[in-house]
Amino acid sequence: MDEFVNKIVTLLTTTNKRLSAVKNPDGFLLRDDTRKILFEKSGLELLQIKSGIELRVRYELTDKFSDKRICYVVDDTNDLLPDLKSVIFEAPVFTLAKMIPSYDKNEILQSNVNFDMASFIYNKKITRNLSLEETRFIVTEADDIYGWDIKENITALKSIELRWENVETIDKISTIIINAIKKDAYDEIKPAIEQLNDNFQEFLDKRYYFNINSSYIQKPQMVHKILPYIEHKHQRFDKVALIVIDGMSFWQYLILDQLLAQKGIETKKDMTFAWMPSITKLSRQAIFRGEAPTTDYNQSPTQESHLWTNYWTSSKRSPQKQMQDYEVNYTHGKLSINNNSYRQAFVDVTIDEKMHSLDSNKDLLALTKNWAEKISDDIKIIHEQNYHIYITTDHGNILSEPWRSLNNQEKTYLFDKESRGRRHVIYNNTNYLNDFINTNQEIKNQLLIHDSWAVWRNTKSFFNNQSITHGGAHFLEVIIPFITIKKK
Repeated sequence: MDEFVNKIVTLLTTTNKRLSAVKNPDGFLLRDDTRKILFEKSGLELLQIKSGIELRVRYELTDKFSDKRICYVVDDTNDLLPDLKSVIFEAPVFTLAKMIPSYDKNEILQSNVNFDMASFIYNKKITRNLSLEETRFIVTEADDIYGWDIKENITALKSIELRWENVETIDKISTIIINAIKKDAYDEIKPAIEQLNDNFQEFLDKRYYFNINSSYIQKPQMVHKILPYIEHKHQRFDKVALIVIDGMSFWQYLILDQLLAQKGIETKKDMTFAWMPSITKLSRQAIFRGEAPTTDYNQSPTQESHLWTNYWTSSKRSPQKQMQDYEVNYTHGKLSINNNSYRQAFVDVTIDEKMHSLDSNKDLLALTKNWAEKISDDIKIIHEQNYHIYITTDHGNILSEPWRSLNNQEKTYLFDKESRGRRHVIYNNTNYLNDFINTNQEIKNQLLIHDSWAVWRNTKSFFNNQSITHGGAHFLEVIIPFITIKKK
């Protein structure tokens, strides 16, 4: 057993107990390569467990009478049930940065190093504290030797279990996307991404519209269930903040998530589905309305503020949860609390306002990193004011390719304002939409068509140039983050 593996095993286990549990905020222990190598070289199995109930079931049915050495990776070891604490070793919180304390911890976290890179860095045996630049130099050296392999990651993409209603699927895909963008290799993985999207389109056809009437008790399956979910989870005088980041895809959230982890903020990652067409007028309206959106709605911060306030003050709420106007607050364009309202909503539009002028994912990654630095500080301030925080978005985005712009005749019978974009069209009625489809039969199978609207399933757009945009049915637009940060 090599020294790096042996050190990890020593930190995670004890000699007198076969089972252990650990909290791992940076996710290093849940990497596929970490789990595979650790098991092959030490026999220790790393197993993600999401709740005390799941651990109980796993233990009673599988591990109680097994001779396997297992380390459960949990959100909080304090959640271990009392009787299990006698048989499970509670390991100290594990992060890669703690294993290599001489290196700049923020740079290590943001670099998202794989297991071989981490082993290389660990075995350098640095005896003094390195600066960010020195750390970056060694990380780059490790990356050149053991870094991202395009063939391995394409294989990894193709081997992901596609359970589109579970966050693990989009989380794994997004991690690979980030690394591909960093390596200027997104074009190489794009065919594999589109194969995944083909599968997602089949899922949409089978499941999307069932989710409109889904229960919100366990989680909001779609954006219009977010407010009912929050209402169900909280009492009237709980301090709750909802942060809506306009246009943020799931992979972009992962950039923010790393920075929040650096600031000591624990997040629970989950996902939900945007409303389609995946545009602000409909999907963000659905968030703040708390029910299905309407097409005659005029999108504006004022209207969103009204929807937010009306939801919480409506007589539809139970007497125990109906609120007064002064207890509800909406802020557009910044994350800054100026009162102690029990229900705070924030809308940040920085990403969406700037991304439409971009034509590459690499530029979008740079924009996201700069944005995340500031907003993570703002979120920390809200967290320190003891708010239970939810972070989501109205839709993601996609690097789109040109089909062509609509001609004047095709625009004539569009519904109204915001009825067309680079990825969607909404007509006055189905007859006009059918006329458009019949005239353009060559793209019919590339569109998701419903009622009087149509959106692109693939990466095409009603535009003449490559661009970052949204409005369609691609999984990068429709599967969006729903994040929970418990009050401090």
